[in-house]
Amino acid sequence: MALEIKENRGLFEILGRVTSQNTNALKIYFDTILESTEIIVISIENITEMDSSAALFFEQLYKDAGKNNKVVSIVGKQNNAIAKVMEITNTDYILSSDRT
Repeated sequence: MALEIKENRGLFEILGRVTSQNTNALKIYFDTILESTEIIVISIENITEMDSSAALFFEQLYKDAGKNNKVVSIVGKQNNAIAKVMEITNTDYILSSDRT
């Protein structure tokens, strides 16, 4: 499944595969969103595949938002398809336990 982003009332849901091939497009997309808003919620619960560079991308997005006084909340702890790569890359700490 190709990468797709759906937005519904401030919740950005990412669907499909997230890999090194499309993280730059995600960066541009979310940087643009964060220019005009203070808080965003990103759901990665429906990502079907993620590589280590994608996990590190989400970590960097999370950190950069904080440095710029923005809030990025990432939900997806329940997604077994990405749990292993998030654990291996030590990026699972960025996942919020709250569901939206």
